[in-house]
Parts: sequence; structure tokens; C-alpha cells
Amino acid sequence: MGPKMAILLSLLLPHCCGSTTTPTPTATCGKAADNIRKPLIVNGTPANGAGQWPWHASIWHRITRSTHVYVCGGTLLSELYVLTSAHCVSKDGNALNERLITVQLGSTRQNLLLNGFPVQNVDVAEIFIHPDFVPRTFHADLALLALATRVTVNEFVRPVCLPAADEEDVRQLHGRQAVAVGFGMTETGQNSDRLRQLWMPIVDYVTCLESNREVFGKALSAAILCAGNINGSTVCNGDSGGGLYTEEESPAGHWVIRGVTSFTAQRGWNDSSCSLGDYAAFVNVAHYTGWIRYVMETGEQDGYFNRTTDQQGDSKRMEPMPTKPVRVVRTSEKYCKVYRRKGSLVSQWIGPGQVYIYKDQKSQGLAYYINDNYAITTAELALRCVYGEPVCETIDKRRFKQVFVHPEYRGGRDFNVALLLWPPADEPLWCLASEISGRIYFEGSLLKPNLISAEAESWTEFDLDFYLPTKRGGVVYNERRDIVGLMHNPPGDEVVMTNIVAVLDWIESVAWNKSDGSPS
Repeated sequence: MGPKMAILLSLLLPHCCGSTTTPTPTATCGKAADNIRKPLIVNGTPANGAGQWPWHASIWHRITRSTHVYVCGGTLLSELYVLTSAHCVSKDGNALNERLITVQLGSTRQNLLLNGFPVQNVDVAEIFIHPDFVPRTFHADLALLALATRVTVNEFVRPVCLPAADEEDVRQLHGRQAVAVGFGMTETGQNSDRLRQLWMPIVDYVTCLESNREVFGKALSAAILCAGNINGSTVCNGDSGGGLYTEEESPAGHWVIRGVTSFTAQRGWNDSSCSLGDYAAFVNVAHYTGWIRYVMETGEQDGYFNRTTDQQGDSKRMEPMPTKPVRVVRTSEKYCKVYRRKGSLVSQWIGPGQVYIYKDQKSQGLAYYINDNYAITTAELALRCVYGEPVCETIDKRRFKQVFVHPEYRGGRDFNVALLLWPPADEPLWCLASEISGRIYFEGSLLKPNLISAEAESWTEFDLDFYLPTKRGGVVYNERRDIVGLMHNPPGDEVVMTNIVAVLDWIESVAWNKSDGSPS
């Protein structure tokens, strides 16, 4: 693009070190530990100390077993979520492996070896890249990191406030002073080992465009903020993902995140560092608060957006589905999200997630753990294993402690489901489908709806023209690998499954009844 080409502001700077949920209410967010001086991270000033920017996060990538590199900044939005730039945690538009990423909070030094109070180093459970992110143009350059564990909120680690829903119009911000924070490149050409801050004005689109049409001409939109001083002080390589914040008068002394550092112009043909004479582009957080809040509240982003073409240009904008009814999240779904963040669920890479049940050294069928205490199977199979007390066991001689059979099971097909109290789980866990699924599978074979030959409230029979070697208790699953049903019968019999949706209320009442010692 020439000497003024746009550059990402992330930076890989090697640094060797040892391996070591709901949004926050406004009243508790965005409050720094101390009153902040406003001096004026090229030509910025060091942060006053721990607690001045308690929501700032640094993002590290693990490149070997014992070596991490500092990459980007981020901003804490709640006890479980950090906002950053999509390009900081992706490659070719796809999210990186979350196990390779560590988030550090509460530190004013760029050093992952620090892990004592007030510093908190946290693993990442899941990465949500905004669906509209385009690496080439930096459009929708946003990502949310779901943390593996909740951070401890104190005066040194605290979430920032999100903009209100009616603050999307960037013209309200033009001319306001904002502050950017980061560990990025300084005037010395090296990354800063101290957290630095820089005050800068948010400028209007015309000023930004006229300053450098080559860089900003195709990028400016309602989804972008433009800010800077163009006097030699600017955000630079390594500052990507960090926030652009404004201090609000109401409530007094609270800070709101307005932008996420994304890109600026390149200094020259042979110099990929930031230009000192250009403005920088920040993702307009208010433009995406609907998506951000939805992910933070639900732990997923599927189904939230209705893609529509923006009539003002070629870019696409994501709009919330206006007619989607509010659905109560089930208990099993809430726990499923927790297990997913912990990496405890079965997947195409983690498995098999099944337990063979033996009696007299003969296999009777299968069971599947749905939490650390309970495994699910069919009632018919479970009752084979009870003669006064449980007699079945695993291949390593572990017997389950108790059997819970659905109270409406009377033999036959209806309500043919049971739970086995069998702690602790020694296989990956399964989630339970809470809605009827269009595409379901058994051992990789698609069971199409047109193959249904008979059905009732709690079971479905399939008429197959091919041999399907089913097993008692074998799991039927959807595309998300949630359990949809359980196979009743051994090979040669009709292919009949229990419908999990029909018996989910009973399953939840047993498996997540806290009085019996199930997970809290």
C-alpha cells in the first residue's frame, strides 16, 4: 500500500518465563483506585502505579513449553470476560488455540513472572471472534476472551464500564479527550516494560480522512473511532487490543471504554513501526455493545445476529434479531457453559466420553457422564445392574453407588432413561440438548427425519434400510455434540431412542440437586 500502509498495532516481543458472567453493574465498574493526574506509548507517560488502570490486561502467547511472548493489551469487562482486538488472538481470521493464551491483570510491569498480589494471571477458556471480522480491512476487529476462572475484583483489578445503548453515535465523542493505555513501542523503538498512558482527542471523520486518505479512506465508518495528536505521541506496535477510555461526570469519576486499539499508518517502506504523524483507528465499542453483552450473558454468540447489508456501503453490519423471544436458560445449559470453559467436554479431539458397563465380565451397554457425579444411560440397562444393590462395574472394577430410574418408566419404550451416581467422572463430560435438533447422528451416521417410522413423547423409532449396530445406552447427538437421545436396543432390533428433551426436567432435578452433593 506504500509507505502509509495500515499496520496492526500488535507486537511479538519474546520474553522468557516459567510456566506458571454477568456484566458488572455501573456502580462497581470503571472506578480507579486513585485520582489520576492528566499528564500529557510513544511520548506518553508511565502510569502512576498499580490501581490507576485496574481494567487493563496484557495478553501473552505461549510459543514453547516455558516461553511466552507479550502480544497485545485488553480490557476487563467483568469477572470472566476480557475485550481485545480480534487480530491479537486469531490467524487468518480463525481463533487461536485458547490454551496457548494467558491474560495478566493488575500489573504495571510487562513481566509474566509476576503472579503475586496484586497481579493475577488467568488462562483462557474460549475465544469469541466477532463474526464480521475481516483481517485484511480490520473491520469488526474485536474479540472477547472467556476466562477459565473468575478474577478477584479489588482496587487493583476491576472492570471498566461499557457505553450505554444510546451512545453509538460517534459524533457525541468528537473533540473529547480520551486516554489510551499499553505496553507498546515507545520513542526508543522498544516495547515499554512499564505501563504507559497517553491522552489524545477523538477527532471527526473529515479530519481523519483528510489526514491520510490512503489508510483511512476505506476503513472509516460508524464502527470506527479516530483519535490522536499527530505530534509525535501516539499508540504504537504492541498497544493493539488495549482500550481508549473517557472519564465521565455521571457517575462521577467513572471510566467508560470507548475504543479498542486496532491500526494506524506504517512509518515507511522499510519500517513497519507506527507512523508518528498519523491518527490511529479504534474499534467503536458502542457500535458492538449488543454483541458484547449477549456473549457475556450467554457464553455463546450463535444465533444472535441477523446479517443485513448496510445500505451505506459494502460493509456488513450485525443487527440483533428483533423478534427472537427471550428464552430462559436451563440449569443443564448453564453448567454446560462452565464445563466448556474448563475444557471438560467431549469433542472430536477429546473423547471417547463413554463408559462400558460390565456384569459378570460381559459388556451390557454404555453410559455417559453429564457431570462429575452422574452418568446417563437407559433404564432398561440400569435395572439389569441392580439386585438389591448395584452389581455392574467398569472395566477397572469401579461400581456405581446408586441408580435413579425415571419415575414413569414401566418397562418398554416410554421414559426409558436412568442416572447412575458414579463419582468421580473419569471421562470427558457431555452436554444435554435442550431443544429438538434438525440433524442428529449416531456413530457418525445421519439419522434423517424422513426415516422416522413411529414416535411418542419420550421416544423415536427409525426405519433404516441399512444395518446400524446400536448398543444399549448408545448416545445420539446433534452437531454441537449435545446428547439428543439414547439407544434402547442391541444390534438387530428396531432402532429406538429416548428423547432427552422430553425427560430433561427430571434429569436436571436429579443430576443438579445440590442437596445430594452434585456440583455447585
